Amino acid sequence: MVFNPIGSGLALVWDFVAMVVSIIAVMMVVRINAAIRHREALSSDVTRKLVHIFAAPVFSITWFLYAGTYLSRFIAAVVPILFVLLFLGIGTGKVKNDDFVKSMSRSGDPRELLHGTLYYSVMIVIITIGWFYAPVFNPLAFIMFGCLAGGDGIADIVGRKFGGERKFGIGGAQKTVAGSMGMFIGSLLFSTILVALYAIEAGFDVVALFTPILIICVVATFVEVLTPKNLDNWTVPISVVVVAYFLSVFAPAMWPYALWTL
Repeated sequence: MVFNPIGSGLALVWDFVAMVVSIIAVMMVVRINAAIRHREALSSDVTRKLVHIFAAPVFSITWFLYAGTYLSRFIAAVVPILFVLLFLGIGTGKVKNDDFVKSMSRSGDPRELLHGTLYYSVMIVIITIGWFYAPVFNPLAFIMFGCLAGGDGIADIVGRKFGGERKFGIGGAQKTVAGSMGMFIGSLLFSTILVALYAIEAGFDVVALFTPILIICVVATFVEVLTPKNLDNWTVPISVVVVAYFLSVFAPAMWPYALWTL
């Protein structure tokens, strides 16, 4: 689906309108979480992961608004690029923004935003440019968003709540069995929902997509378990693309889609 109520001749103008809406939508996620954190209704560990869980999916849902031209992906990518620049500014002390620091850091130290939070935003830029949903539908972007955001975010929350004292991991990572189960369930749930939203509109068989999504989420879960601290925002999306590549080679009927749409 593409959306452009002001005509094809003004597609570029409409894409800038959609970009503004995207910025507002993502900012709402941050503001709501900042308000929750300010009232101390939830801990900083939970609120920072709620931003992690919902920012990318909310942003991807706003893709519906873009006109779907070749330039649409680049205009949409401006949104996460702005957040990359903002996080760099906050993390280096050049920009002050208490809402972002409270919502996205555990300790309240702005420099935390230069690690996982920054990597998360950079990866969203890459996914937007490489796998934007139009003019050619490709479910990879939404599976990457599902694993990167929903899976990894839920893994942390579930692991802290139900993981107990038994932890494992490499490179300083603190993994638990409960957290890994949360990673798998969150990845599968968010990936399926996001793919379904666009696949139904694009006329694709959602049921046929479930098996490859399941396989990808299983692999992404194992990759997350084996990833050193602060690097899963890179390794998890990369693993999604690698699995899709192998499916396209060894089971092309299961994955008939291109590996990228740039």
